[in-house]
Amino acid sequence: MNIKIAALLLLALCAQPAWSQSYASTTPAAKPAESAAVTTRMALRDLWVEHIFWVRNYAVANQDGNAKQAAVAANEVVTDATKIANSIAPLYGQPAADQLLKLLAGHWGAIKHYSDATVAKDKKGQQAAVDELTSNAKAIAAFLAKANPYLPEATLLTLLSAHGGHHVAQIDQLAAGDYAGEARTWAMMREHILTLSDALAGALVKQFPDKF
Repeated sequence: MNIKIAALLLLALCAQPAWSQSYASTTPAAKPAESAAVTTRMALRDLWVEHIFWVRNYAVANQDGNAKQAAVAANEVVTDATKIANSIAPLYGQPAADQLLKLLAGHWGAIKHYSDATVAKDKKGQQAAVDELTSNAKAIAAFLAKANPYLPEATLLTLLSAHGGHHVAQIDQLAAGDYAGEARTWAMMREHILTLSDALAGALVKQFPDKF
């Protein structure tokens, strides 16, 4: 992997978990290129899991009426989205990263809108938020598919739509006090976000083989 690109990408991805570094460095058959790909994959996984973790924290705090906790969680969602967007800057440039951040902000805005409308028992607001989430998923899918030929737009839309559906189901279950149901949704949500993250990481490796 090109040293300069590797350094920039890893800095943009921020500190990946220690266990991912250990895995990449101790795999007996791992070649340098494979190690770089694994490190990127694990770092992206960490960032996307952070996304669902902090969104859930916001939904819980919002449902409980804890404004201070909700504000902290919302700030962390934005911080994480910025890291995700900037992770593509070394490969696609900062303008592309800035555009992705705008799209991720739209995703978060729709989820927040749905959570707020749910707390307010505003059915029209909930439907408007779902419409926003659907439109945003289409926009993100189109953006990523255009940037990377290994990310089919239809596949991305399916993955992103399912991801949005998990957010909605989770918020509904928390509002209804269905904690057992929400636990099942969380398990599915976590597995799904890893699938989405791995698809993005794999496409980067395929598109830029000379850098991995």
